This record gives sequence, C-alpha cells and structure tokens, in this order.
Amino acid sequence: MVDGHDSGRGDADPLERYFRPRPAGGAADGPADDGDIEGVTIDGMPAPRVKVDGPRGPRRPGRRISPRAAMSARRQKRFLTLTGTASAFVLLTSGGAWAFQNYVTGAIDKVHVGGLGKGKDGPKGAMTILVAGVDRREGLTKAQQKAAKLGHDAGERSDTMELVHVSRDHDRVSIVSLPRDSYVTIPAHRSNGSEGPKGQQIGARPGKLTWAYQFGGPDLTVATIKRATGVSIDHYIEVNFYGFVNMVDALGGVDVCTEQAINDPKSGLKLPAGKSHVDGLKALGFARARYTLTGGTDLGRIDRQQQFMASMMKQALSSKTLSDPVKSTKFLDAALKSLRVDPELAKGLPKLADQMKDLSTDSLTFANVPLANPGYNALLWNSPSPQSTVQWDQAKANDLFGRIRHDEPLSEAKKTPKPSATPSKTPSDGPTVPPDDISVRVLNAIGTPGLATHAGAQLTKDGFHVTVVPGVARRGLQRTQIQYGPGREDSAKTLAAAIPNAKLKEVSSLGSRVQVMVGADWDGVKKVKVASPSPTASPASGSALDAGTATEKLCH
Repeated sequence: MVDGHDSGRGDADPLERYFRPRPAGGAADGPADDGDIEGVTIDGMPAPRVKVDGPRGPRRPGRRISPRAAMSARRQKRFLTLTGTASAFVLLTSGGAWAFQNYVTGAIDKVHVGGLGKGKDGPKGAMTILVAGVDRREGLTKAQQKAAKLGHDAGERSDTMELVHVSRDHDRVSIVSLPRDSYVTIPAHRSNGSEGPKGQQIGARPGKLTWAYQFGGPDLTVATIKRATGVSIDHYIEVNFYGFVNMVDALGGVDVCTEQAINDPKSGLKLPAGKSHVDGLKALGFARARYTLTGGTDLGRIDRQQQFMASMMKQALSSKTLSDPVKSTKFLDAALKSLRVDPELAKGLPKLADQMKDLSTDSLTFANVPLANPGYNALLWNSPSPQSTVQWDQAKANDLFGRIRHDEPLSEAKKTPKPSATPSKTPSDGPTVPPDDISVRVLNAIGTPGLATHAGAQLTKDGFHVTVVPGVARRGLQRTQIQYGPGREDSAKTLAAAIPNAKLKEVSSLGSRVQVMVGADWDGVKKVKVASPSPTASPASGSALDAGTATEKLCH
C-alpha cells in the first residue's frame, strides 16, 4: 500500500525515507516531505546521523521499465493484495464459526439424561425434543422471587412440558403441549427422598405428569412421557423461568392479547383487555396465570403459552432484531443462560440453528393433546380424597403421537378409509358426531369484551371441548360463522345444530380444525340431539386434532 506522505514518489516504500542519507548542511535538493524526522529513532531517541563526505552529486535515474511492464507489476500487486484479503476473510469466518460453536457449547449448561435416543420407528433426520419449563428457585434473590411470584419453597418443579418435533428436512416444527396435571402412569424408580427414604425402590403408580420431575428429575420425566405417548425422545431442553424473563427483556418485550382484563394475584399480572406490549416479568405472569382466568385448569394457560411463544418467535426473527447486533447478542446470551440441554444437543445446536434459520411462524404448528375429561377426579396414593386431573382421549392421543412418530404434519387431517358397509340410500341430514367428540376454537369476531368467553362457556356446558382464543380476531362480524377444514363437515353440522343461526363456511387453510367466529347475533346454544351415524359418516377419531400454526396465534 502507498503512504499518503509519499504519494508523489509512486510506489516507493514508505519506510525508505527513514534510511535516506542527508547532505552535510542539512539542505535538500527540494522539499523532502520528511517533516521533522532527521533519521532513525529507537525508543524515542535519535540515532547518530551518518555524515556524507564530499558534495552530493545528482542521482542517477534508475532503469526505466516499459508502461506495459509497470501495469503488469501493478496488477500483480493488486492480485496479491486481493488473494491475501480473501485468505484472511476465509480464515476469520471459519475461525468465527469455530469460535461461535465453542462459545455456544461452552456457555450453555448441560444435563445428562437417561433414556434419550431414537426408537426403532424414528425417521432418519427427524428428532423429538422434550422441553421442560422449570421454576428453579435456587440462585434467585428474595427480591427476584417476590417480583416473579415464584414463592420461597426449596426444590425444582416442572410447570410446563412440550414435545417439540423437528421434521426430517428441518423445515417444519410441531409442538404438542402436555398439561402438567395429565393423569399418567409414573414408571418404577428409586426415591430421591421426596416419596420416602432416599434410594428406596418405588413401584409404578398413577399420578400427575408434573410429579415425575419432582420425584425423579429429567430421567423420570423422560421415562414417564415415553410411556404415556409411545414417542421416543432424542433430546432434552430445560428452560429456567427467570432466564425466560431475561430473554423477553432482551427483545424489548413482546405483544400479547387477552379478551378480558386480567388481575391475577397468584401471578401478579394486571393487564387491560385487548393488545398489550409486556416486559419479561409480565410475560411470565401471562404464561403462568391460571386460577383467575381458567378456573384452576391448565387448558387456557396452555393456549396463552402458545400465543406467547408465537409472539416471541416473531419478535426474535424480525428484521429489527436480526439487524441489531446488540439486541440479537443480548437475546442469544439470555437464551443460553436460561437453558440446560443434553450434551449431544449442545454439540449440534449451532448447526441445527443454521439449518432452521429460514423457518417462519407459518412453519411452526401447535397442537393440544385430545382430552376425554379435563376435570377427571382420581384417587391417588398421596391423598385420601380424589384429586382433579386431566384425562386424555387415548384413541385420539394415539393418532396424534402416531403422526409424530412417523414424521407427519399435525395440521392435515388423515383421509378416512372408505367403509365396507353399503351406504344408506337416505342418510340423515342431522348431526352424527356428538359434542364430546368435537374440539372447537371460539374467537371474538365483533369486539364486544368477554363475548367469546361467554360463548365458550355455553358450548362447554353443552359438551364441546372448547378453547377460547385470546384477543379479538376481527371486528364487525354481524352473523356468527362456523368455520371448518376439509373432512370436518360432520362436526360442523353438530355445531350448526347447537348454533342454529350461524353460517357454515369451509376454510381449507384450517386443516383439521373447527372454529366459531362469534358475531353480533350470538344468542346462546341449543341442546344437540345426535342421530345414529350412517355408514358414510366419517368417524371423529383421527380428524379432530386441535392444531394450528404460530401465525394464527399472533395478535391481530
């Protein structure tokens, strides 16, 4: 490169001027452009000047080179500079990737979990990850516990559990929320001291899913879920709730929606009806609020957690975050500090993140486990009186988890096999699917506060399995609509019998779902009488999965 002080000398070496002889009298033939430099200095001290005896004669011009040779030399120099820069770039970027790999694997906490690994029918390239939200209190100050409403009890508890399935090509993610109060069989294990003397053998027995973590940590949790779902679990991620707060704050908050105002003393959450931008502590309260909003059940809370995750994903993948190095670095740092993962996943996390960088909220599907009874009273070993648990619809749950095992999308209904019986010549036009076989989403489409919650309660009383979607889906809809995906016409007919004035509308993008858009004409629910199904009627089993994309969960 050429120094600015020597621009008049062409390609002369800029260091040459420090070694150039001076005339005895100090005068130069012309402007030397050397500033105040008299010679070589070492550690700030000038070296002795070299005296030149005799008068200095004129310099002999060096051997001139042809213009063509000069151009060739300049091209060669530019080529060497370019290749040197390219080599440095390759070295830096490959070194940066190596550093990022080591930063991630070094910064993230690891936990060794037994029972991980693909099953016999696990498709190559696909993976299923168990994500457990744990409210670890150790290491938090009293002020932090008070702010997060976590209480002061010692120990660790699992508050949220999800099966996350990444498709074979890593272009689709399915998330199944598992209610913490699910009635499951906890496999045989050795006591950790919470069920009896430490090390004592405990036999298999029924209980709530959340107890598995309390009694045996990640190992027993993995074993319990594998037994309940039949799905092999490849990896394990544990999210600390307070780290979750820092992740939200690193993004600058997220948007959430609620149809009714929230004042939940248990979680400390206060929000107005409608759309709110919340910080980390409020987001934690929104995800955990239970008693005030859902009568103590997990189901409404699961829907809010799905809404929150969709909103956080949208915020994390937004151009504002990705183009802001400070914000994206803070989010990555907060995420790494809030997670514990198995060592194999930690090793492959950067590569997996790179493979999934093009995912959007349309690529993420949420699903709920089909339920037979969300308020099942079970007599359990640790209480003399029955406890309220969540009972799965085993046939439909088997369909759901079978799709995960075989790497099938959850939002597409399976084709119903043609019946072998001879079709009836006069099939019944009345409803053939009972309400307790139908899962339905209820959305506010007029804007009246609390209307969807009121309508959902009426449909629940009539036997439907209802999820009320928070917020307002749209405004100004005068006539209530029953919307259904392909293959769900029979379920829609049952809803039409319960809501006689509603308009039926098939919406292909709904997949296997059915939903009610509550309009201004809502006038309650009528009792449904179900006729005996004709041989042509499609069974409810295998087509009533409550699944939807993250985009559909976002506030509008």
